[in-house]
Parts: sequence; C-alpha cells; structure tokens
Amino acid sequence: MKDSSWGRLVGVLVAPGETFRSIAERPTWLPPLLGLLLLGLAVGVIVQMKTDPEEMVRGQMEMMKVDVPPEQIDKMVEDAEGRSTTATMALTVLGVFVQAAMYAVIAVLFWLGLRLFGSEMDYLSSLATTLHAYMPLAVASLINLPLMMARESLSFEEVVSGGVLVSSLKALAPEDAPPVLESLLGNFDLFTVWTVVLLIIGYKIVGKVSTAVAAGIVILYWLIYVGGKLAFTAAFLR
Repeated sequence: MKDSSWGRLVGVLVAPGETFRSIAERPTWLPPLLGLLLLGLAVGVIVQMKTDPEEMVRGQMEMMKVDVPPEQIDKMVEDAEGRSTTATMALTVLGVFVQAAMYAVIAVLFWLGLRLFGSEMDYLSSLATTLHAYMPLAVASLINLPLMMARESLSFEEVVSGGVLVSSLKALAPEDAPPVLESLLGNFDLFTVWTVVLLIIGYKIVGKVSTAVAAGIVILYWLIYVGGKLAFTAAFLR
C-alpha cells in the first residue's frame, strides 16, 4: 500500500511512518492533490445546492463589522439569487484553484523553513509531504458529504463551520461566546490536530531533520495561522 501512489492516500492515515519513508524515496503529489480537490469541489457543489442565497448574504453582513445600507444588502441578495448556474459553478471551481494554490504555498513555506535547518529536501518532496499530511481533511469531507446530502438545507452557521460534522471544541462554546473565542476553539479540531501530527512525522522523515525541528516549524506555522485568524476575527467580525 505504501509503495502505490493511490495506496499512500490510505497508508498515510494508518501507517504514516512507513508511508512517508516511501514518499522520501519516491515523492508523488498528483493523487493526493486530485483527491483533495475533487472532494473540495464536491463539498462546494453541495453547499451551493443546499444553501439559501439570501441567508448567506445576510449572514455575512451580520457577521462583519460594517454598516451596510439595507438597500445595498437587498441589491446583493438580488444579485446572488439571480446568479446563473454557470456563474455559481465557476465560483465553486475558482475556489478549488484557490485551494490548490494554498497547498502549493504551504509546501513552499515548509520547504524554505526546513532548508534553513539544513534539510536538503526539494520542493516536490515538500509538496508531496504536505498533500499526504492533509489527507485527514479528505476523511472529514468523506464524512461530511453524506451528512450534508441528507439535509434539506444548510444554514449559514453550518457553512461557516465547514459542514455538518461536529469535530472541534467550538461545539462546547456557549451561545453568547464572542467570535474570537469561537474562532480559537474552532482551531482545535480532530482533523486539524491529526493533520498537524502527520506534518510533523512527514517532515521529520522526508526532510531528514530531528523531531524537534519538524515539530517546531510545523507548530510555529500553525500558531501564526491561528493568530492571523484570531486577529482577522477581532478586527472584522462581530
């Protein structure tokens, strides 16, 4: 399983050490990229099918710390409701390309970070490591998809939370919790923590660095990401 390009998608979840050692010898990045993007596209299509455009627009406006005239909100709702299926699908596909670019940038950051500590890993090996380490997100999507399809509609809160699946400490937040607290708790998600662990294992093996270096770089980047989200939430969301 660990030696097969497609088998690695499962192998990294059940035997990460062996799988990443195989990736270090022969990096593969296309199968995990296709898997993640196709699942992301499927989730995006279901969200478009199951959400009310008006609820989404008004939910976004209520969340943001901006005062928008009612007539402007009505115009935005009208535009959203009048958007053609082709335009809606184009936006969904655009989101998939953004997702692909995000993985590419993450791989660059890890590649540069580990190179500073003496790793001789090349960029494609970093990309392969990143994509395989993100396979827990594919598991989350596979669980989310049937749950979302079984619903007649999805609320704005569910879409913002990433779906119907409850897997983070955000579910424990009180109803009147401030957005910053909800954002903080939302980062402590089962699949996110799983991904962080795989990134540490993967970059230790593929990058040929110590556990301390791999863990330090992965956790540092994760803390920067969390801090950025919290700052954005505090600045722009109610």
